[in-house]
Amino acid sequence: MKNNKTTAILMLLVFLLVAAVVLIFLTGLDNASRRDTSLNNITNNGDVPVSSETPTPTPTPTPAVTVLPTPASTYAPSATYAPSSTARPVTQATPPPAAAATPTATATPSPAPTTEDGMPILPAEELIPVIPGANDSSDDGTATIVPTGTSLGSGTFRSDSGAKINIHADWTAVIAAENTVNVTVTVYVDSYSLTTTEAPEALDISVDGQFVALGSPAIQYDGTAQRSTLINSHTFSVNVPAGQSRTIPIEVVWQFRGNYGGVQLDIIECGGSVTLNR
Repeated sequence: MKNNKTTAILMLLVFLLVAAVVLIFLTGLDNASRRDTSLNNITNNGDVPVSSETPTPTPTPTPAVTVLPTPASTYAPSATYAPSSTARPVTQATPPPAAAATPTATATPSPAPTTEDGMPILPAEELIPVIPGANDSSDDGTATIVPTGTSLGSGTFRSDSGAKINIHADWTAVIAAENTVNVTVTVYVDSYSLTTTEAPEALDISVDGQFVALGSPAIQYDGTAQRSTLINSHTFSVNVPAGQSRTIPIEVVWQFRGNYGGVQLDIIECGGSVTLNR
């Protein structure tokens, strides 16, 4: 019985609590509705400033100005203008009158002088005999050009070594061009029995300041008679103008560097000068 009462009291309290919560909720909704209504019904009486924005007027578009093109001015020359050119007067020279031709007197040839027997007397220059090759120049004063290949001379130079072995150099000069002469030098060794080995650049030849070093061959000669053996040869081109003469020096040195017949010989040499006339 007591438990039923307690239960009834608790249920009543819960009901009252729920009813109070619902009532408070409903009261809050009513107040909020009233506040919204009062705000909507407020008029502008000076207490509450009401701001109003003035709408910005829409600008009226200005019509575009149409620019009419100005017609281009056309140049027209004046109808009265006409270019005129005045020709320069041409002066014509009047040729002088032709002079009268003067008659030319015909010269009368003088009779050629003759001797008492009627033979004509010749001028002195025609009495001089003409000797072929006596003059070095032609009739116009220029030098006579000797044909190419003409020999200007030849000769031989010999050494004196003091032993029974020597060298000799044969030279020849031949015209090669108008101002050039070819001089050929050929060198031989004169000996009895002789044995040498090949030696490069053992023979030195100089012609008119031009120098060349040539090789010497190996020589094997075992005999009692004297014999000449070729060592080497060379051709030089020297300057000898046409109609002139020059003296050309020639020098030959053979580097023997050995002993012959008990005589020690380092070198064997020969040479001299030749005169070439053109």
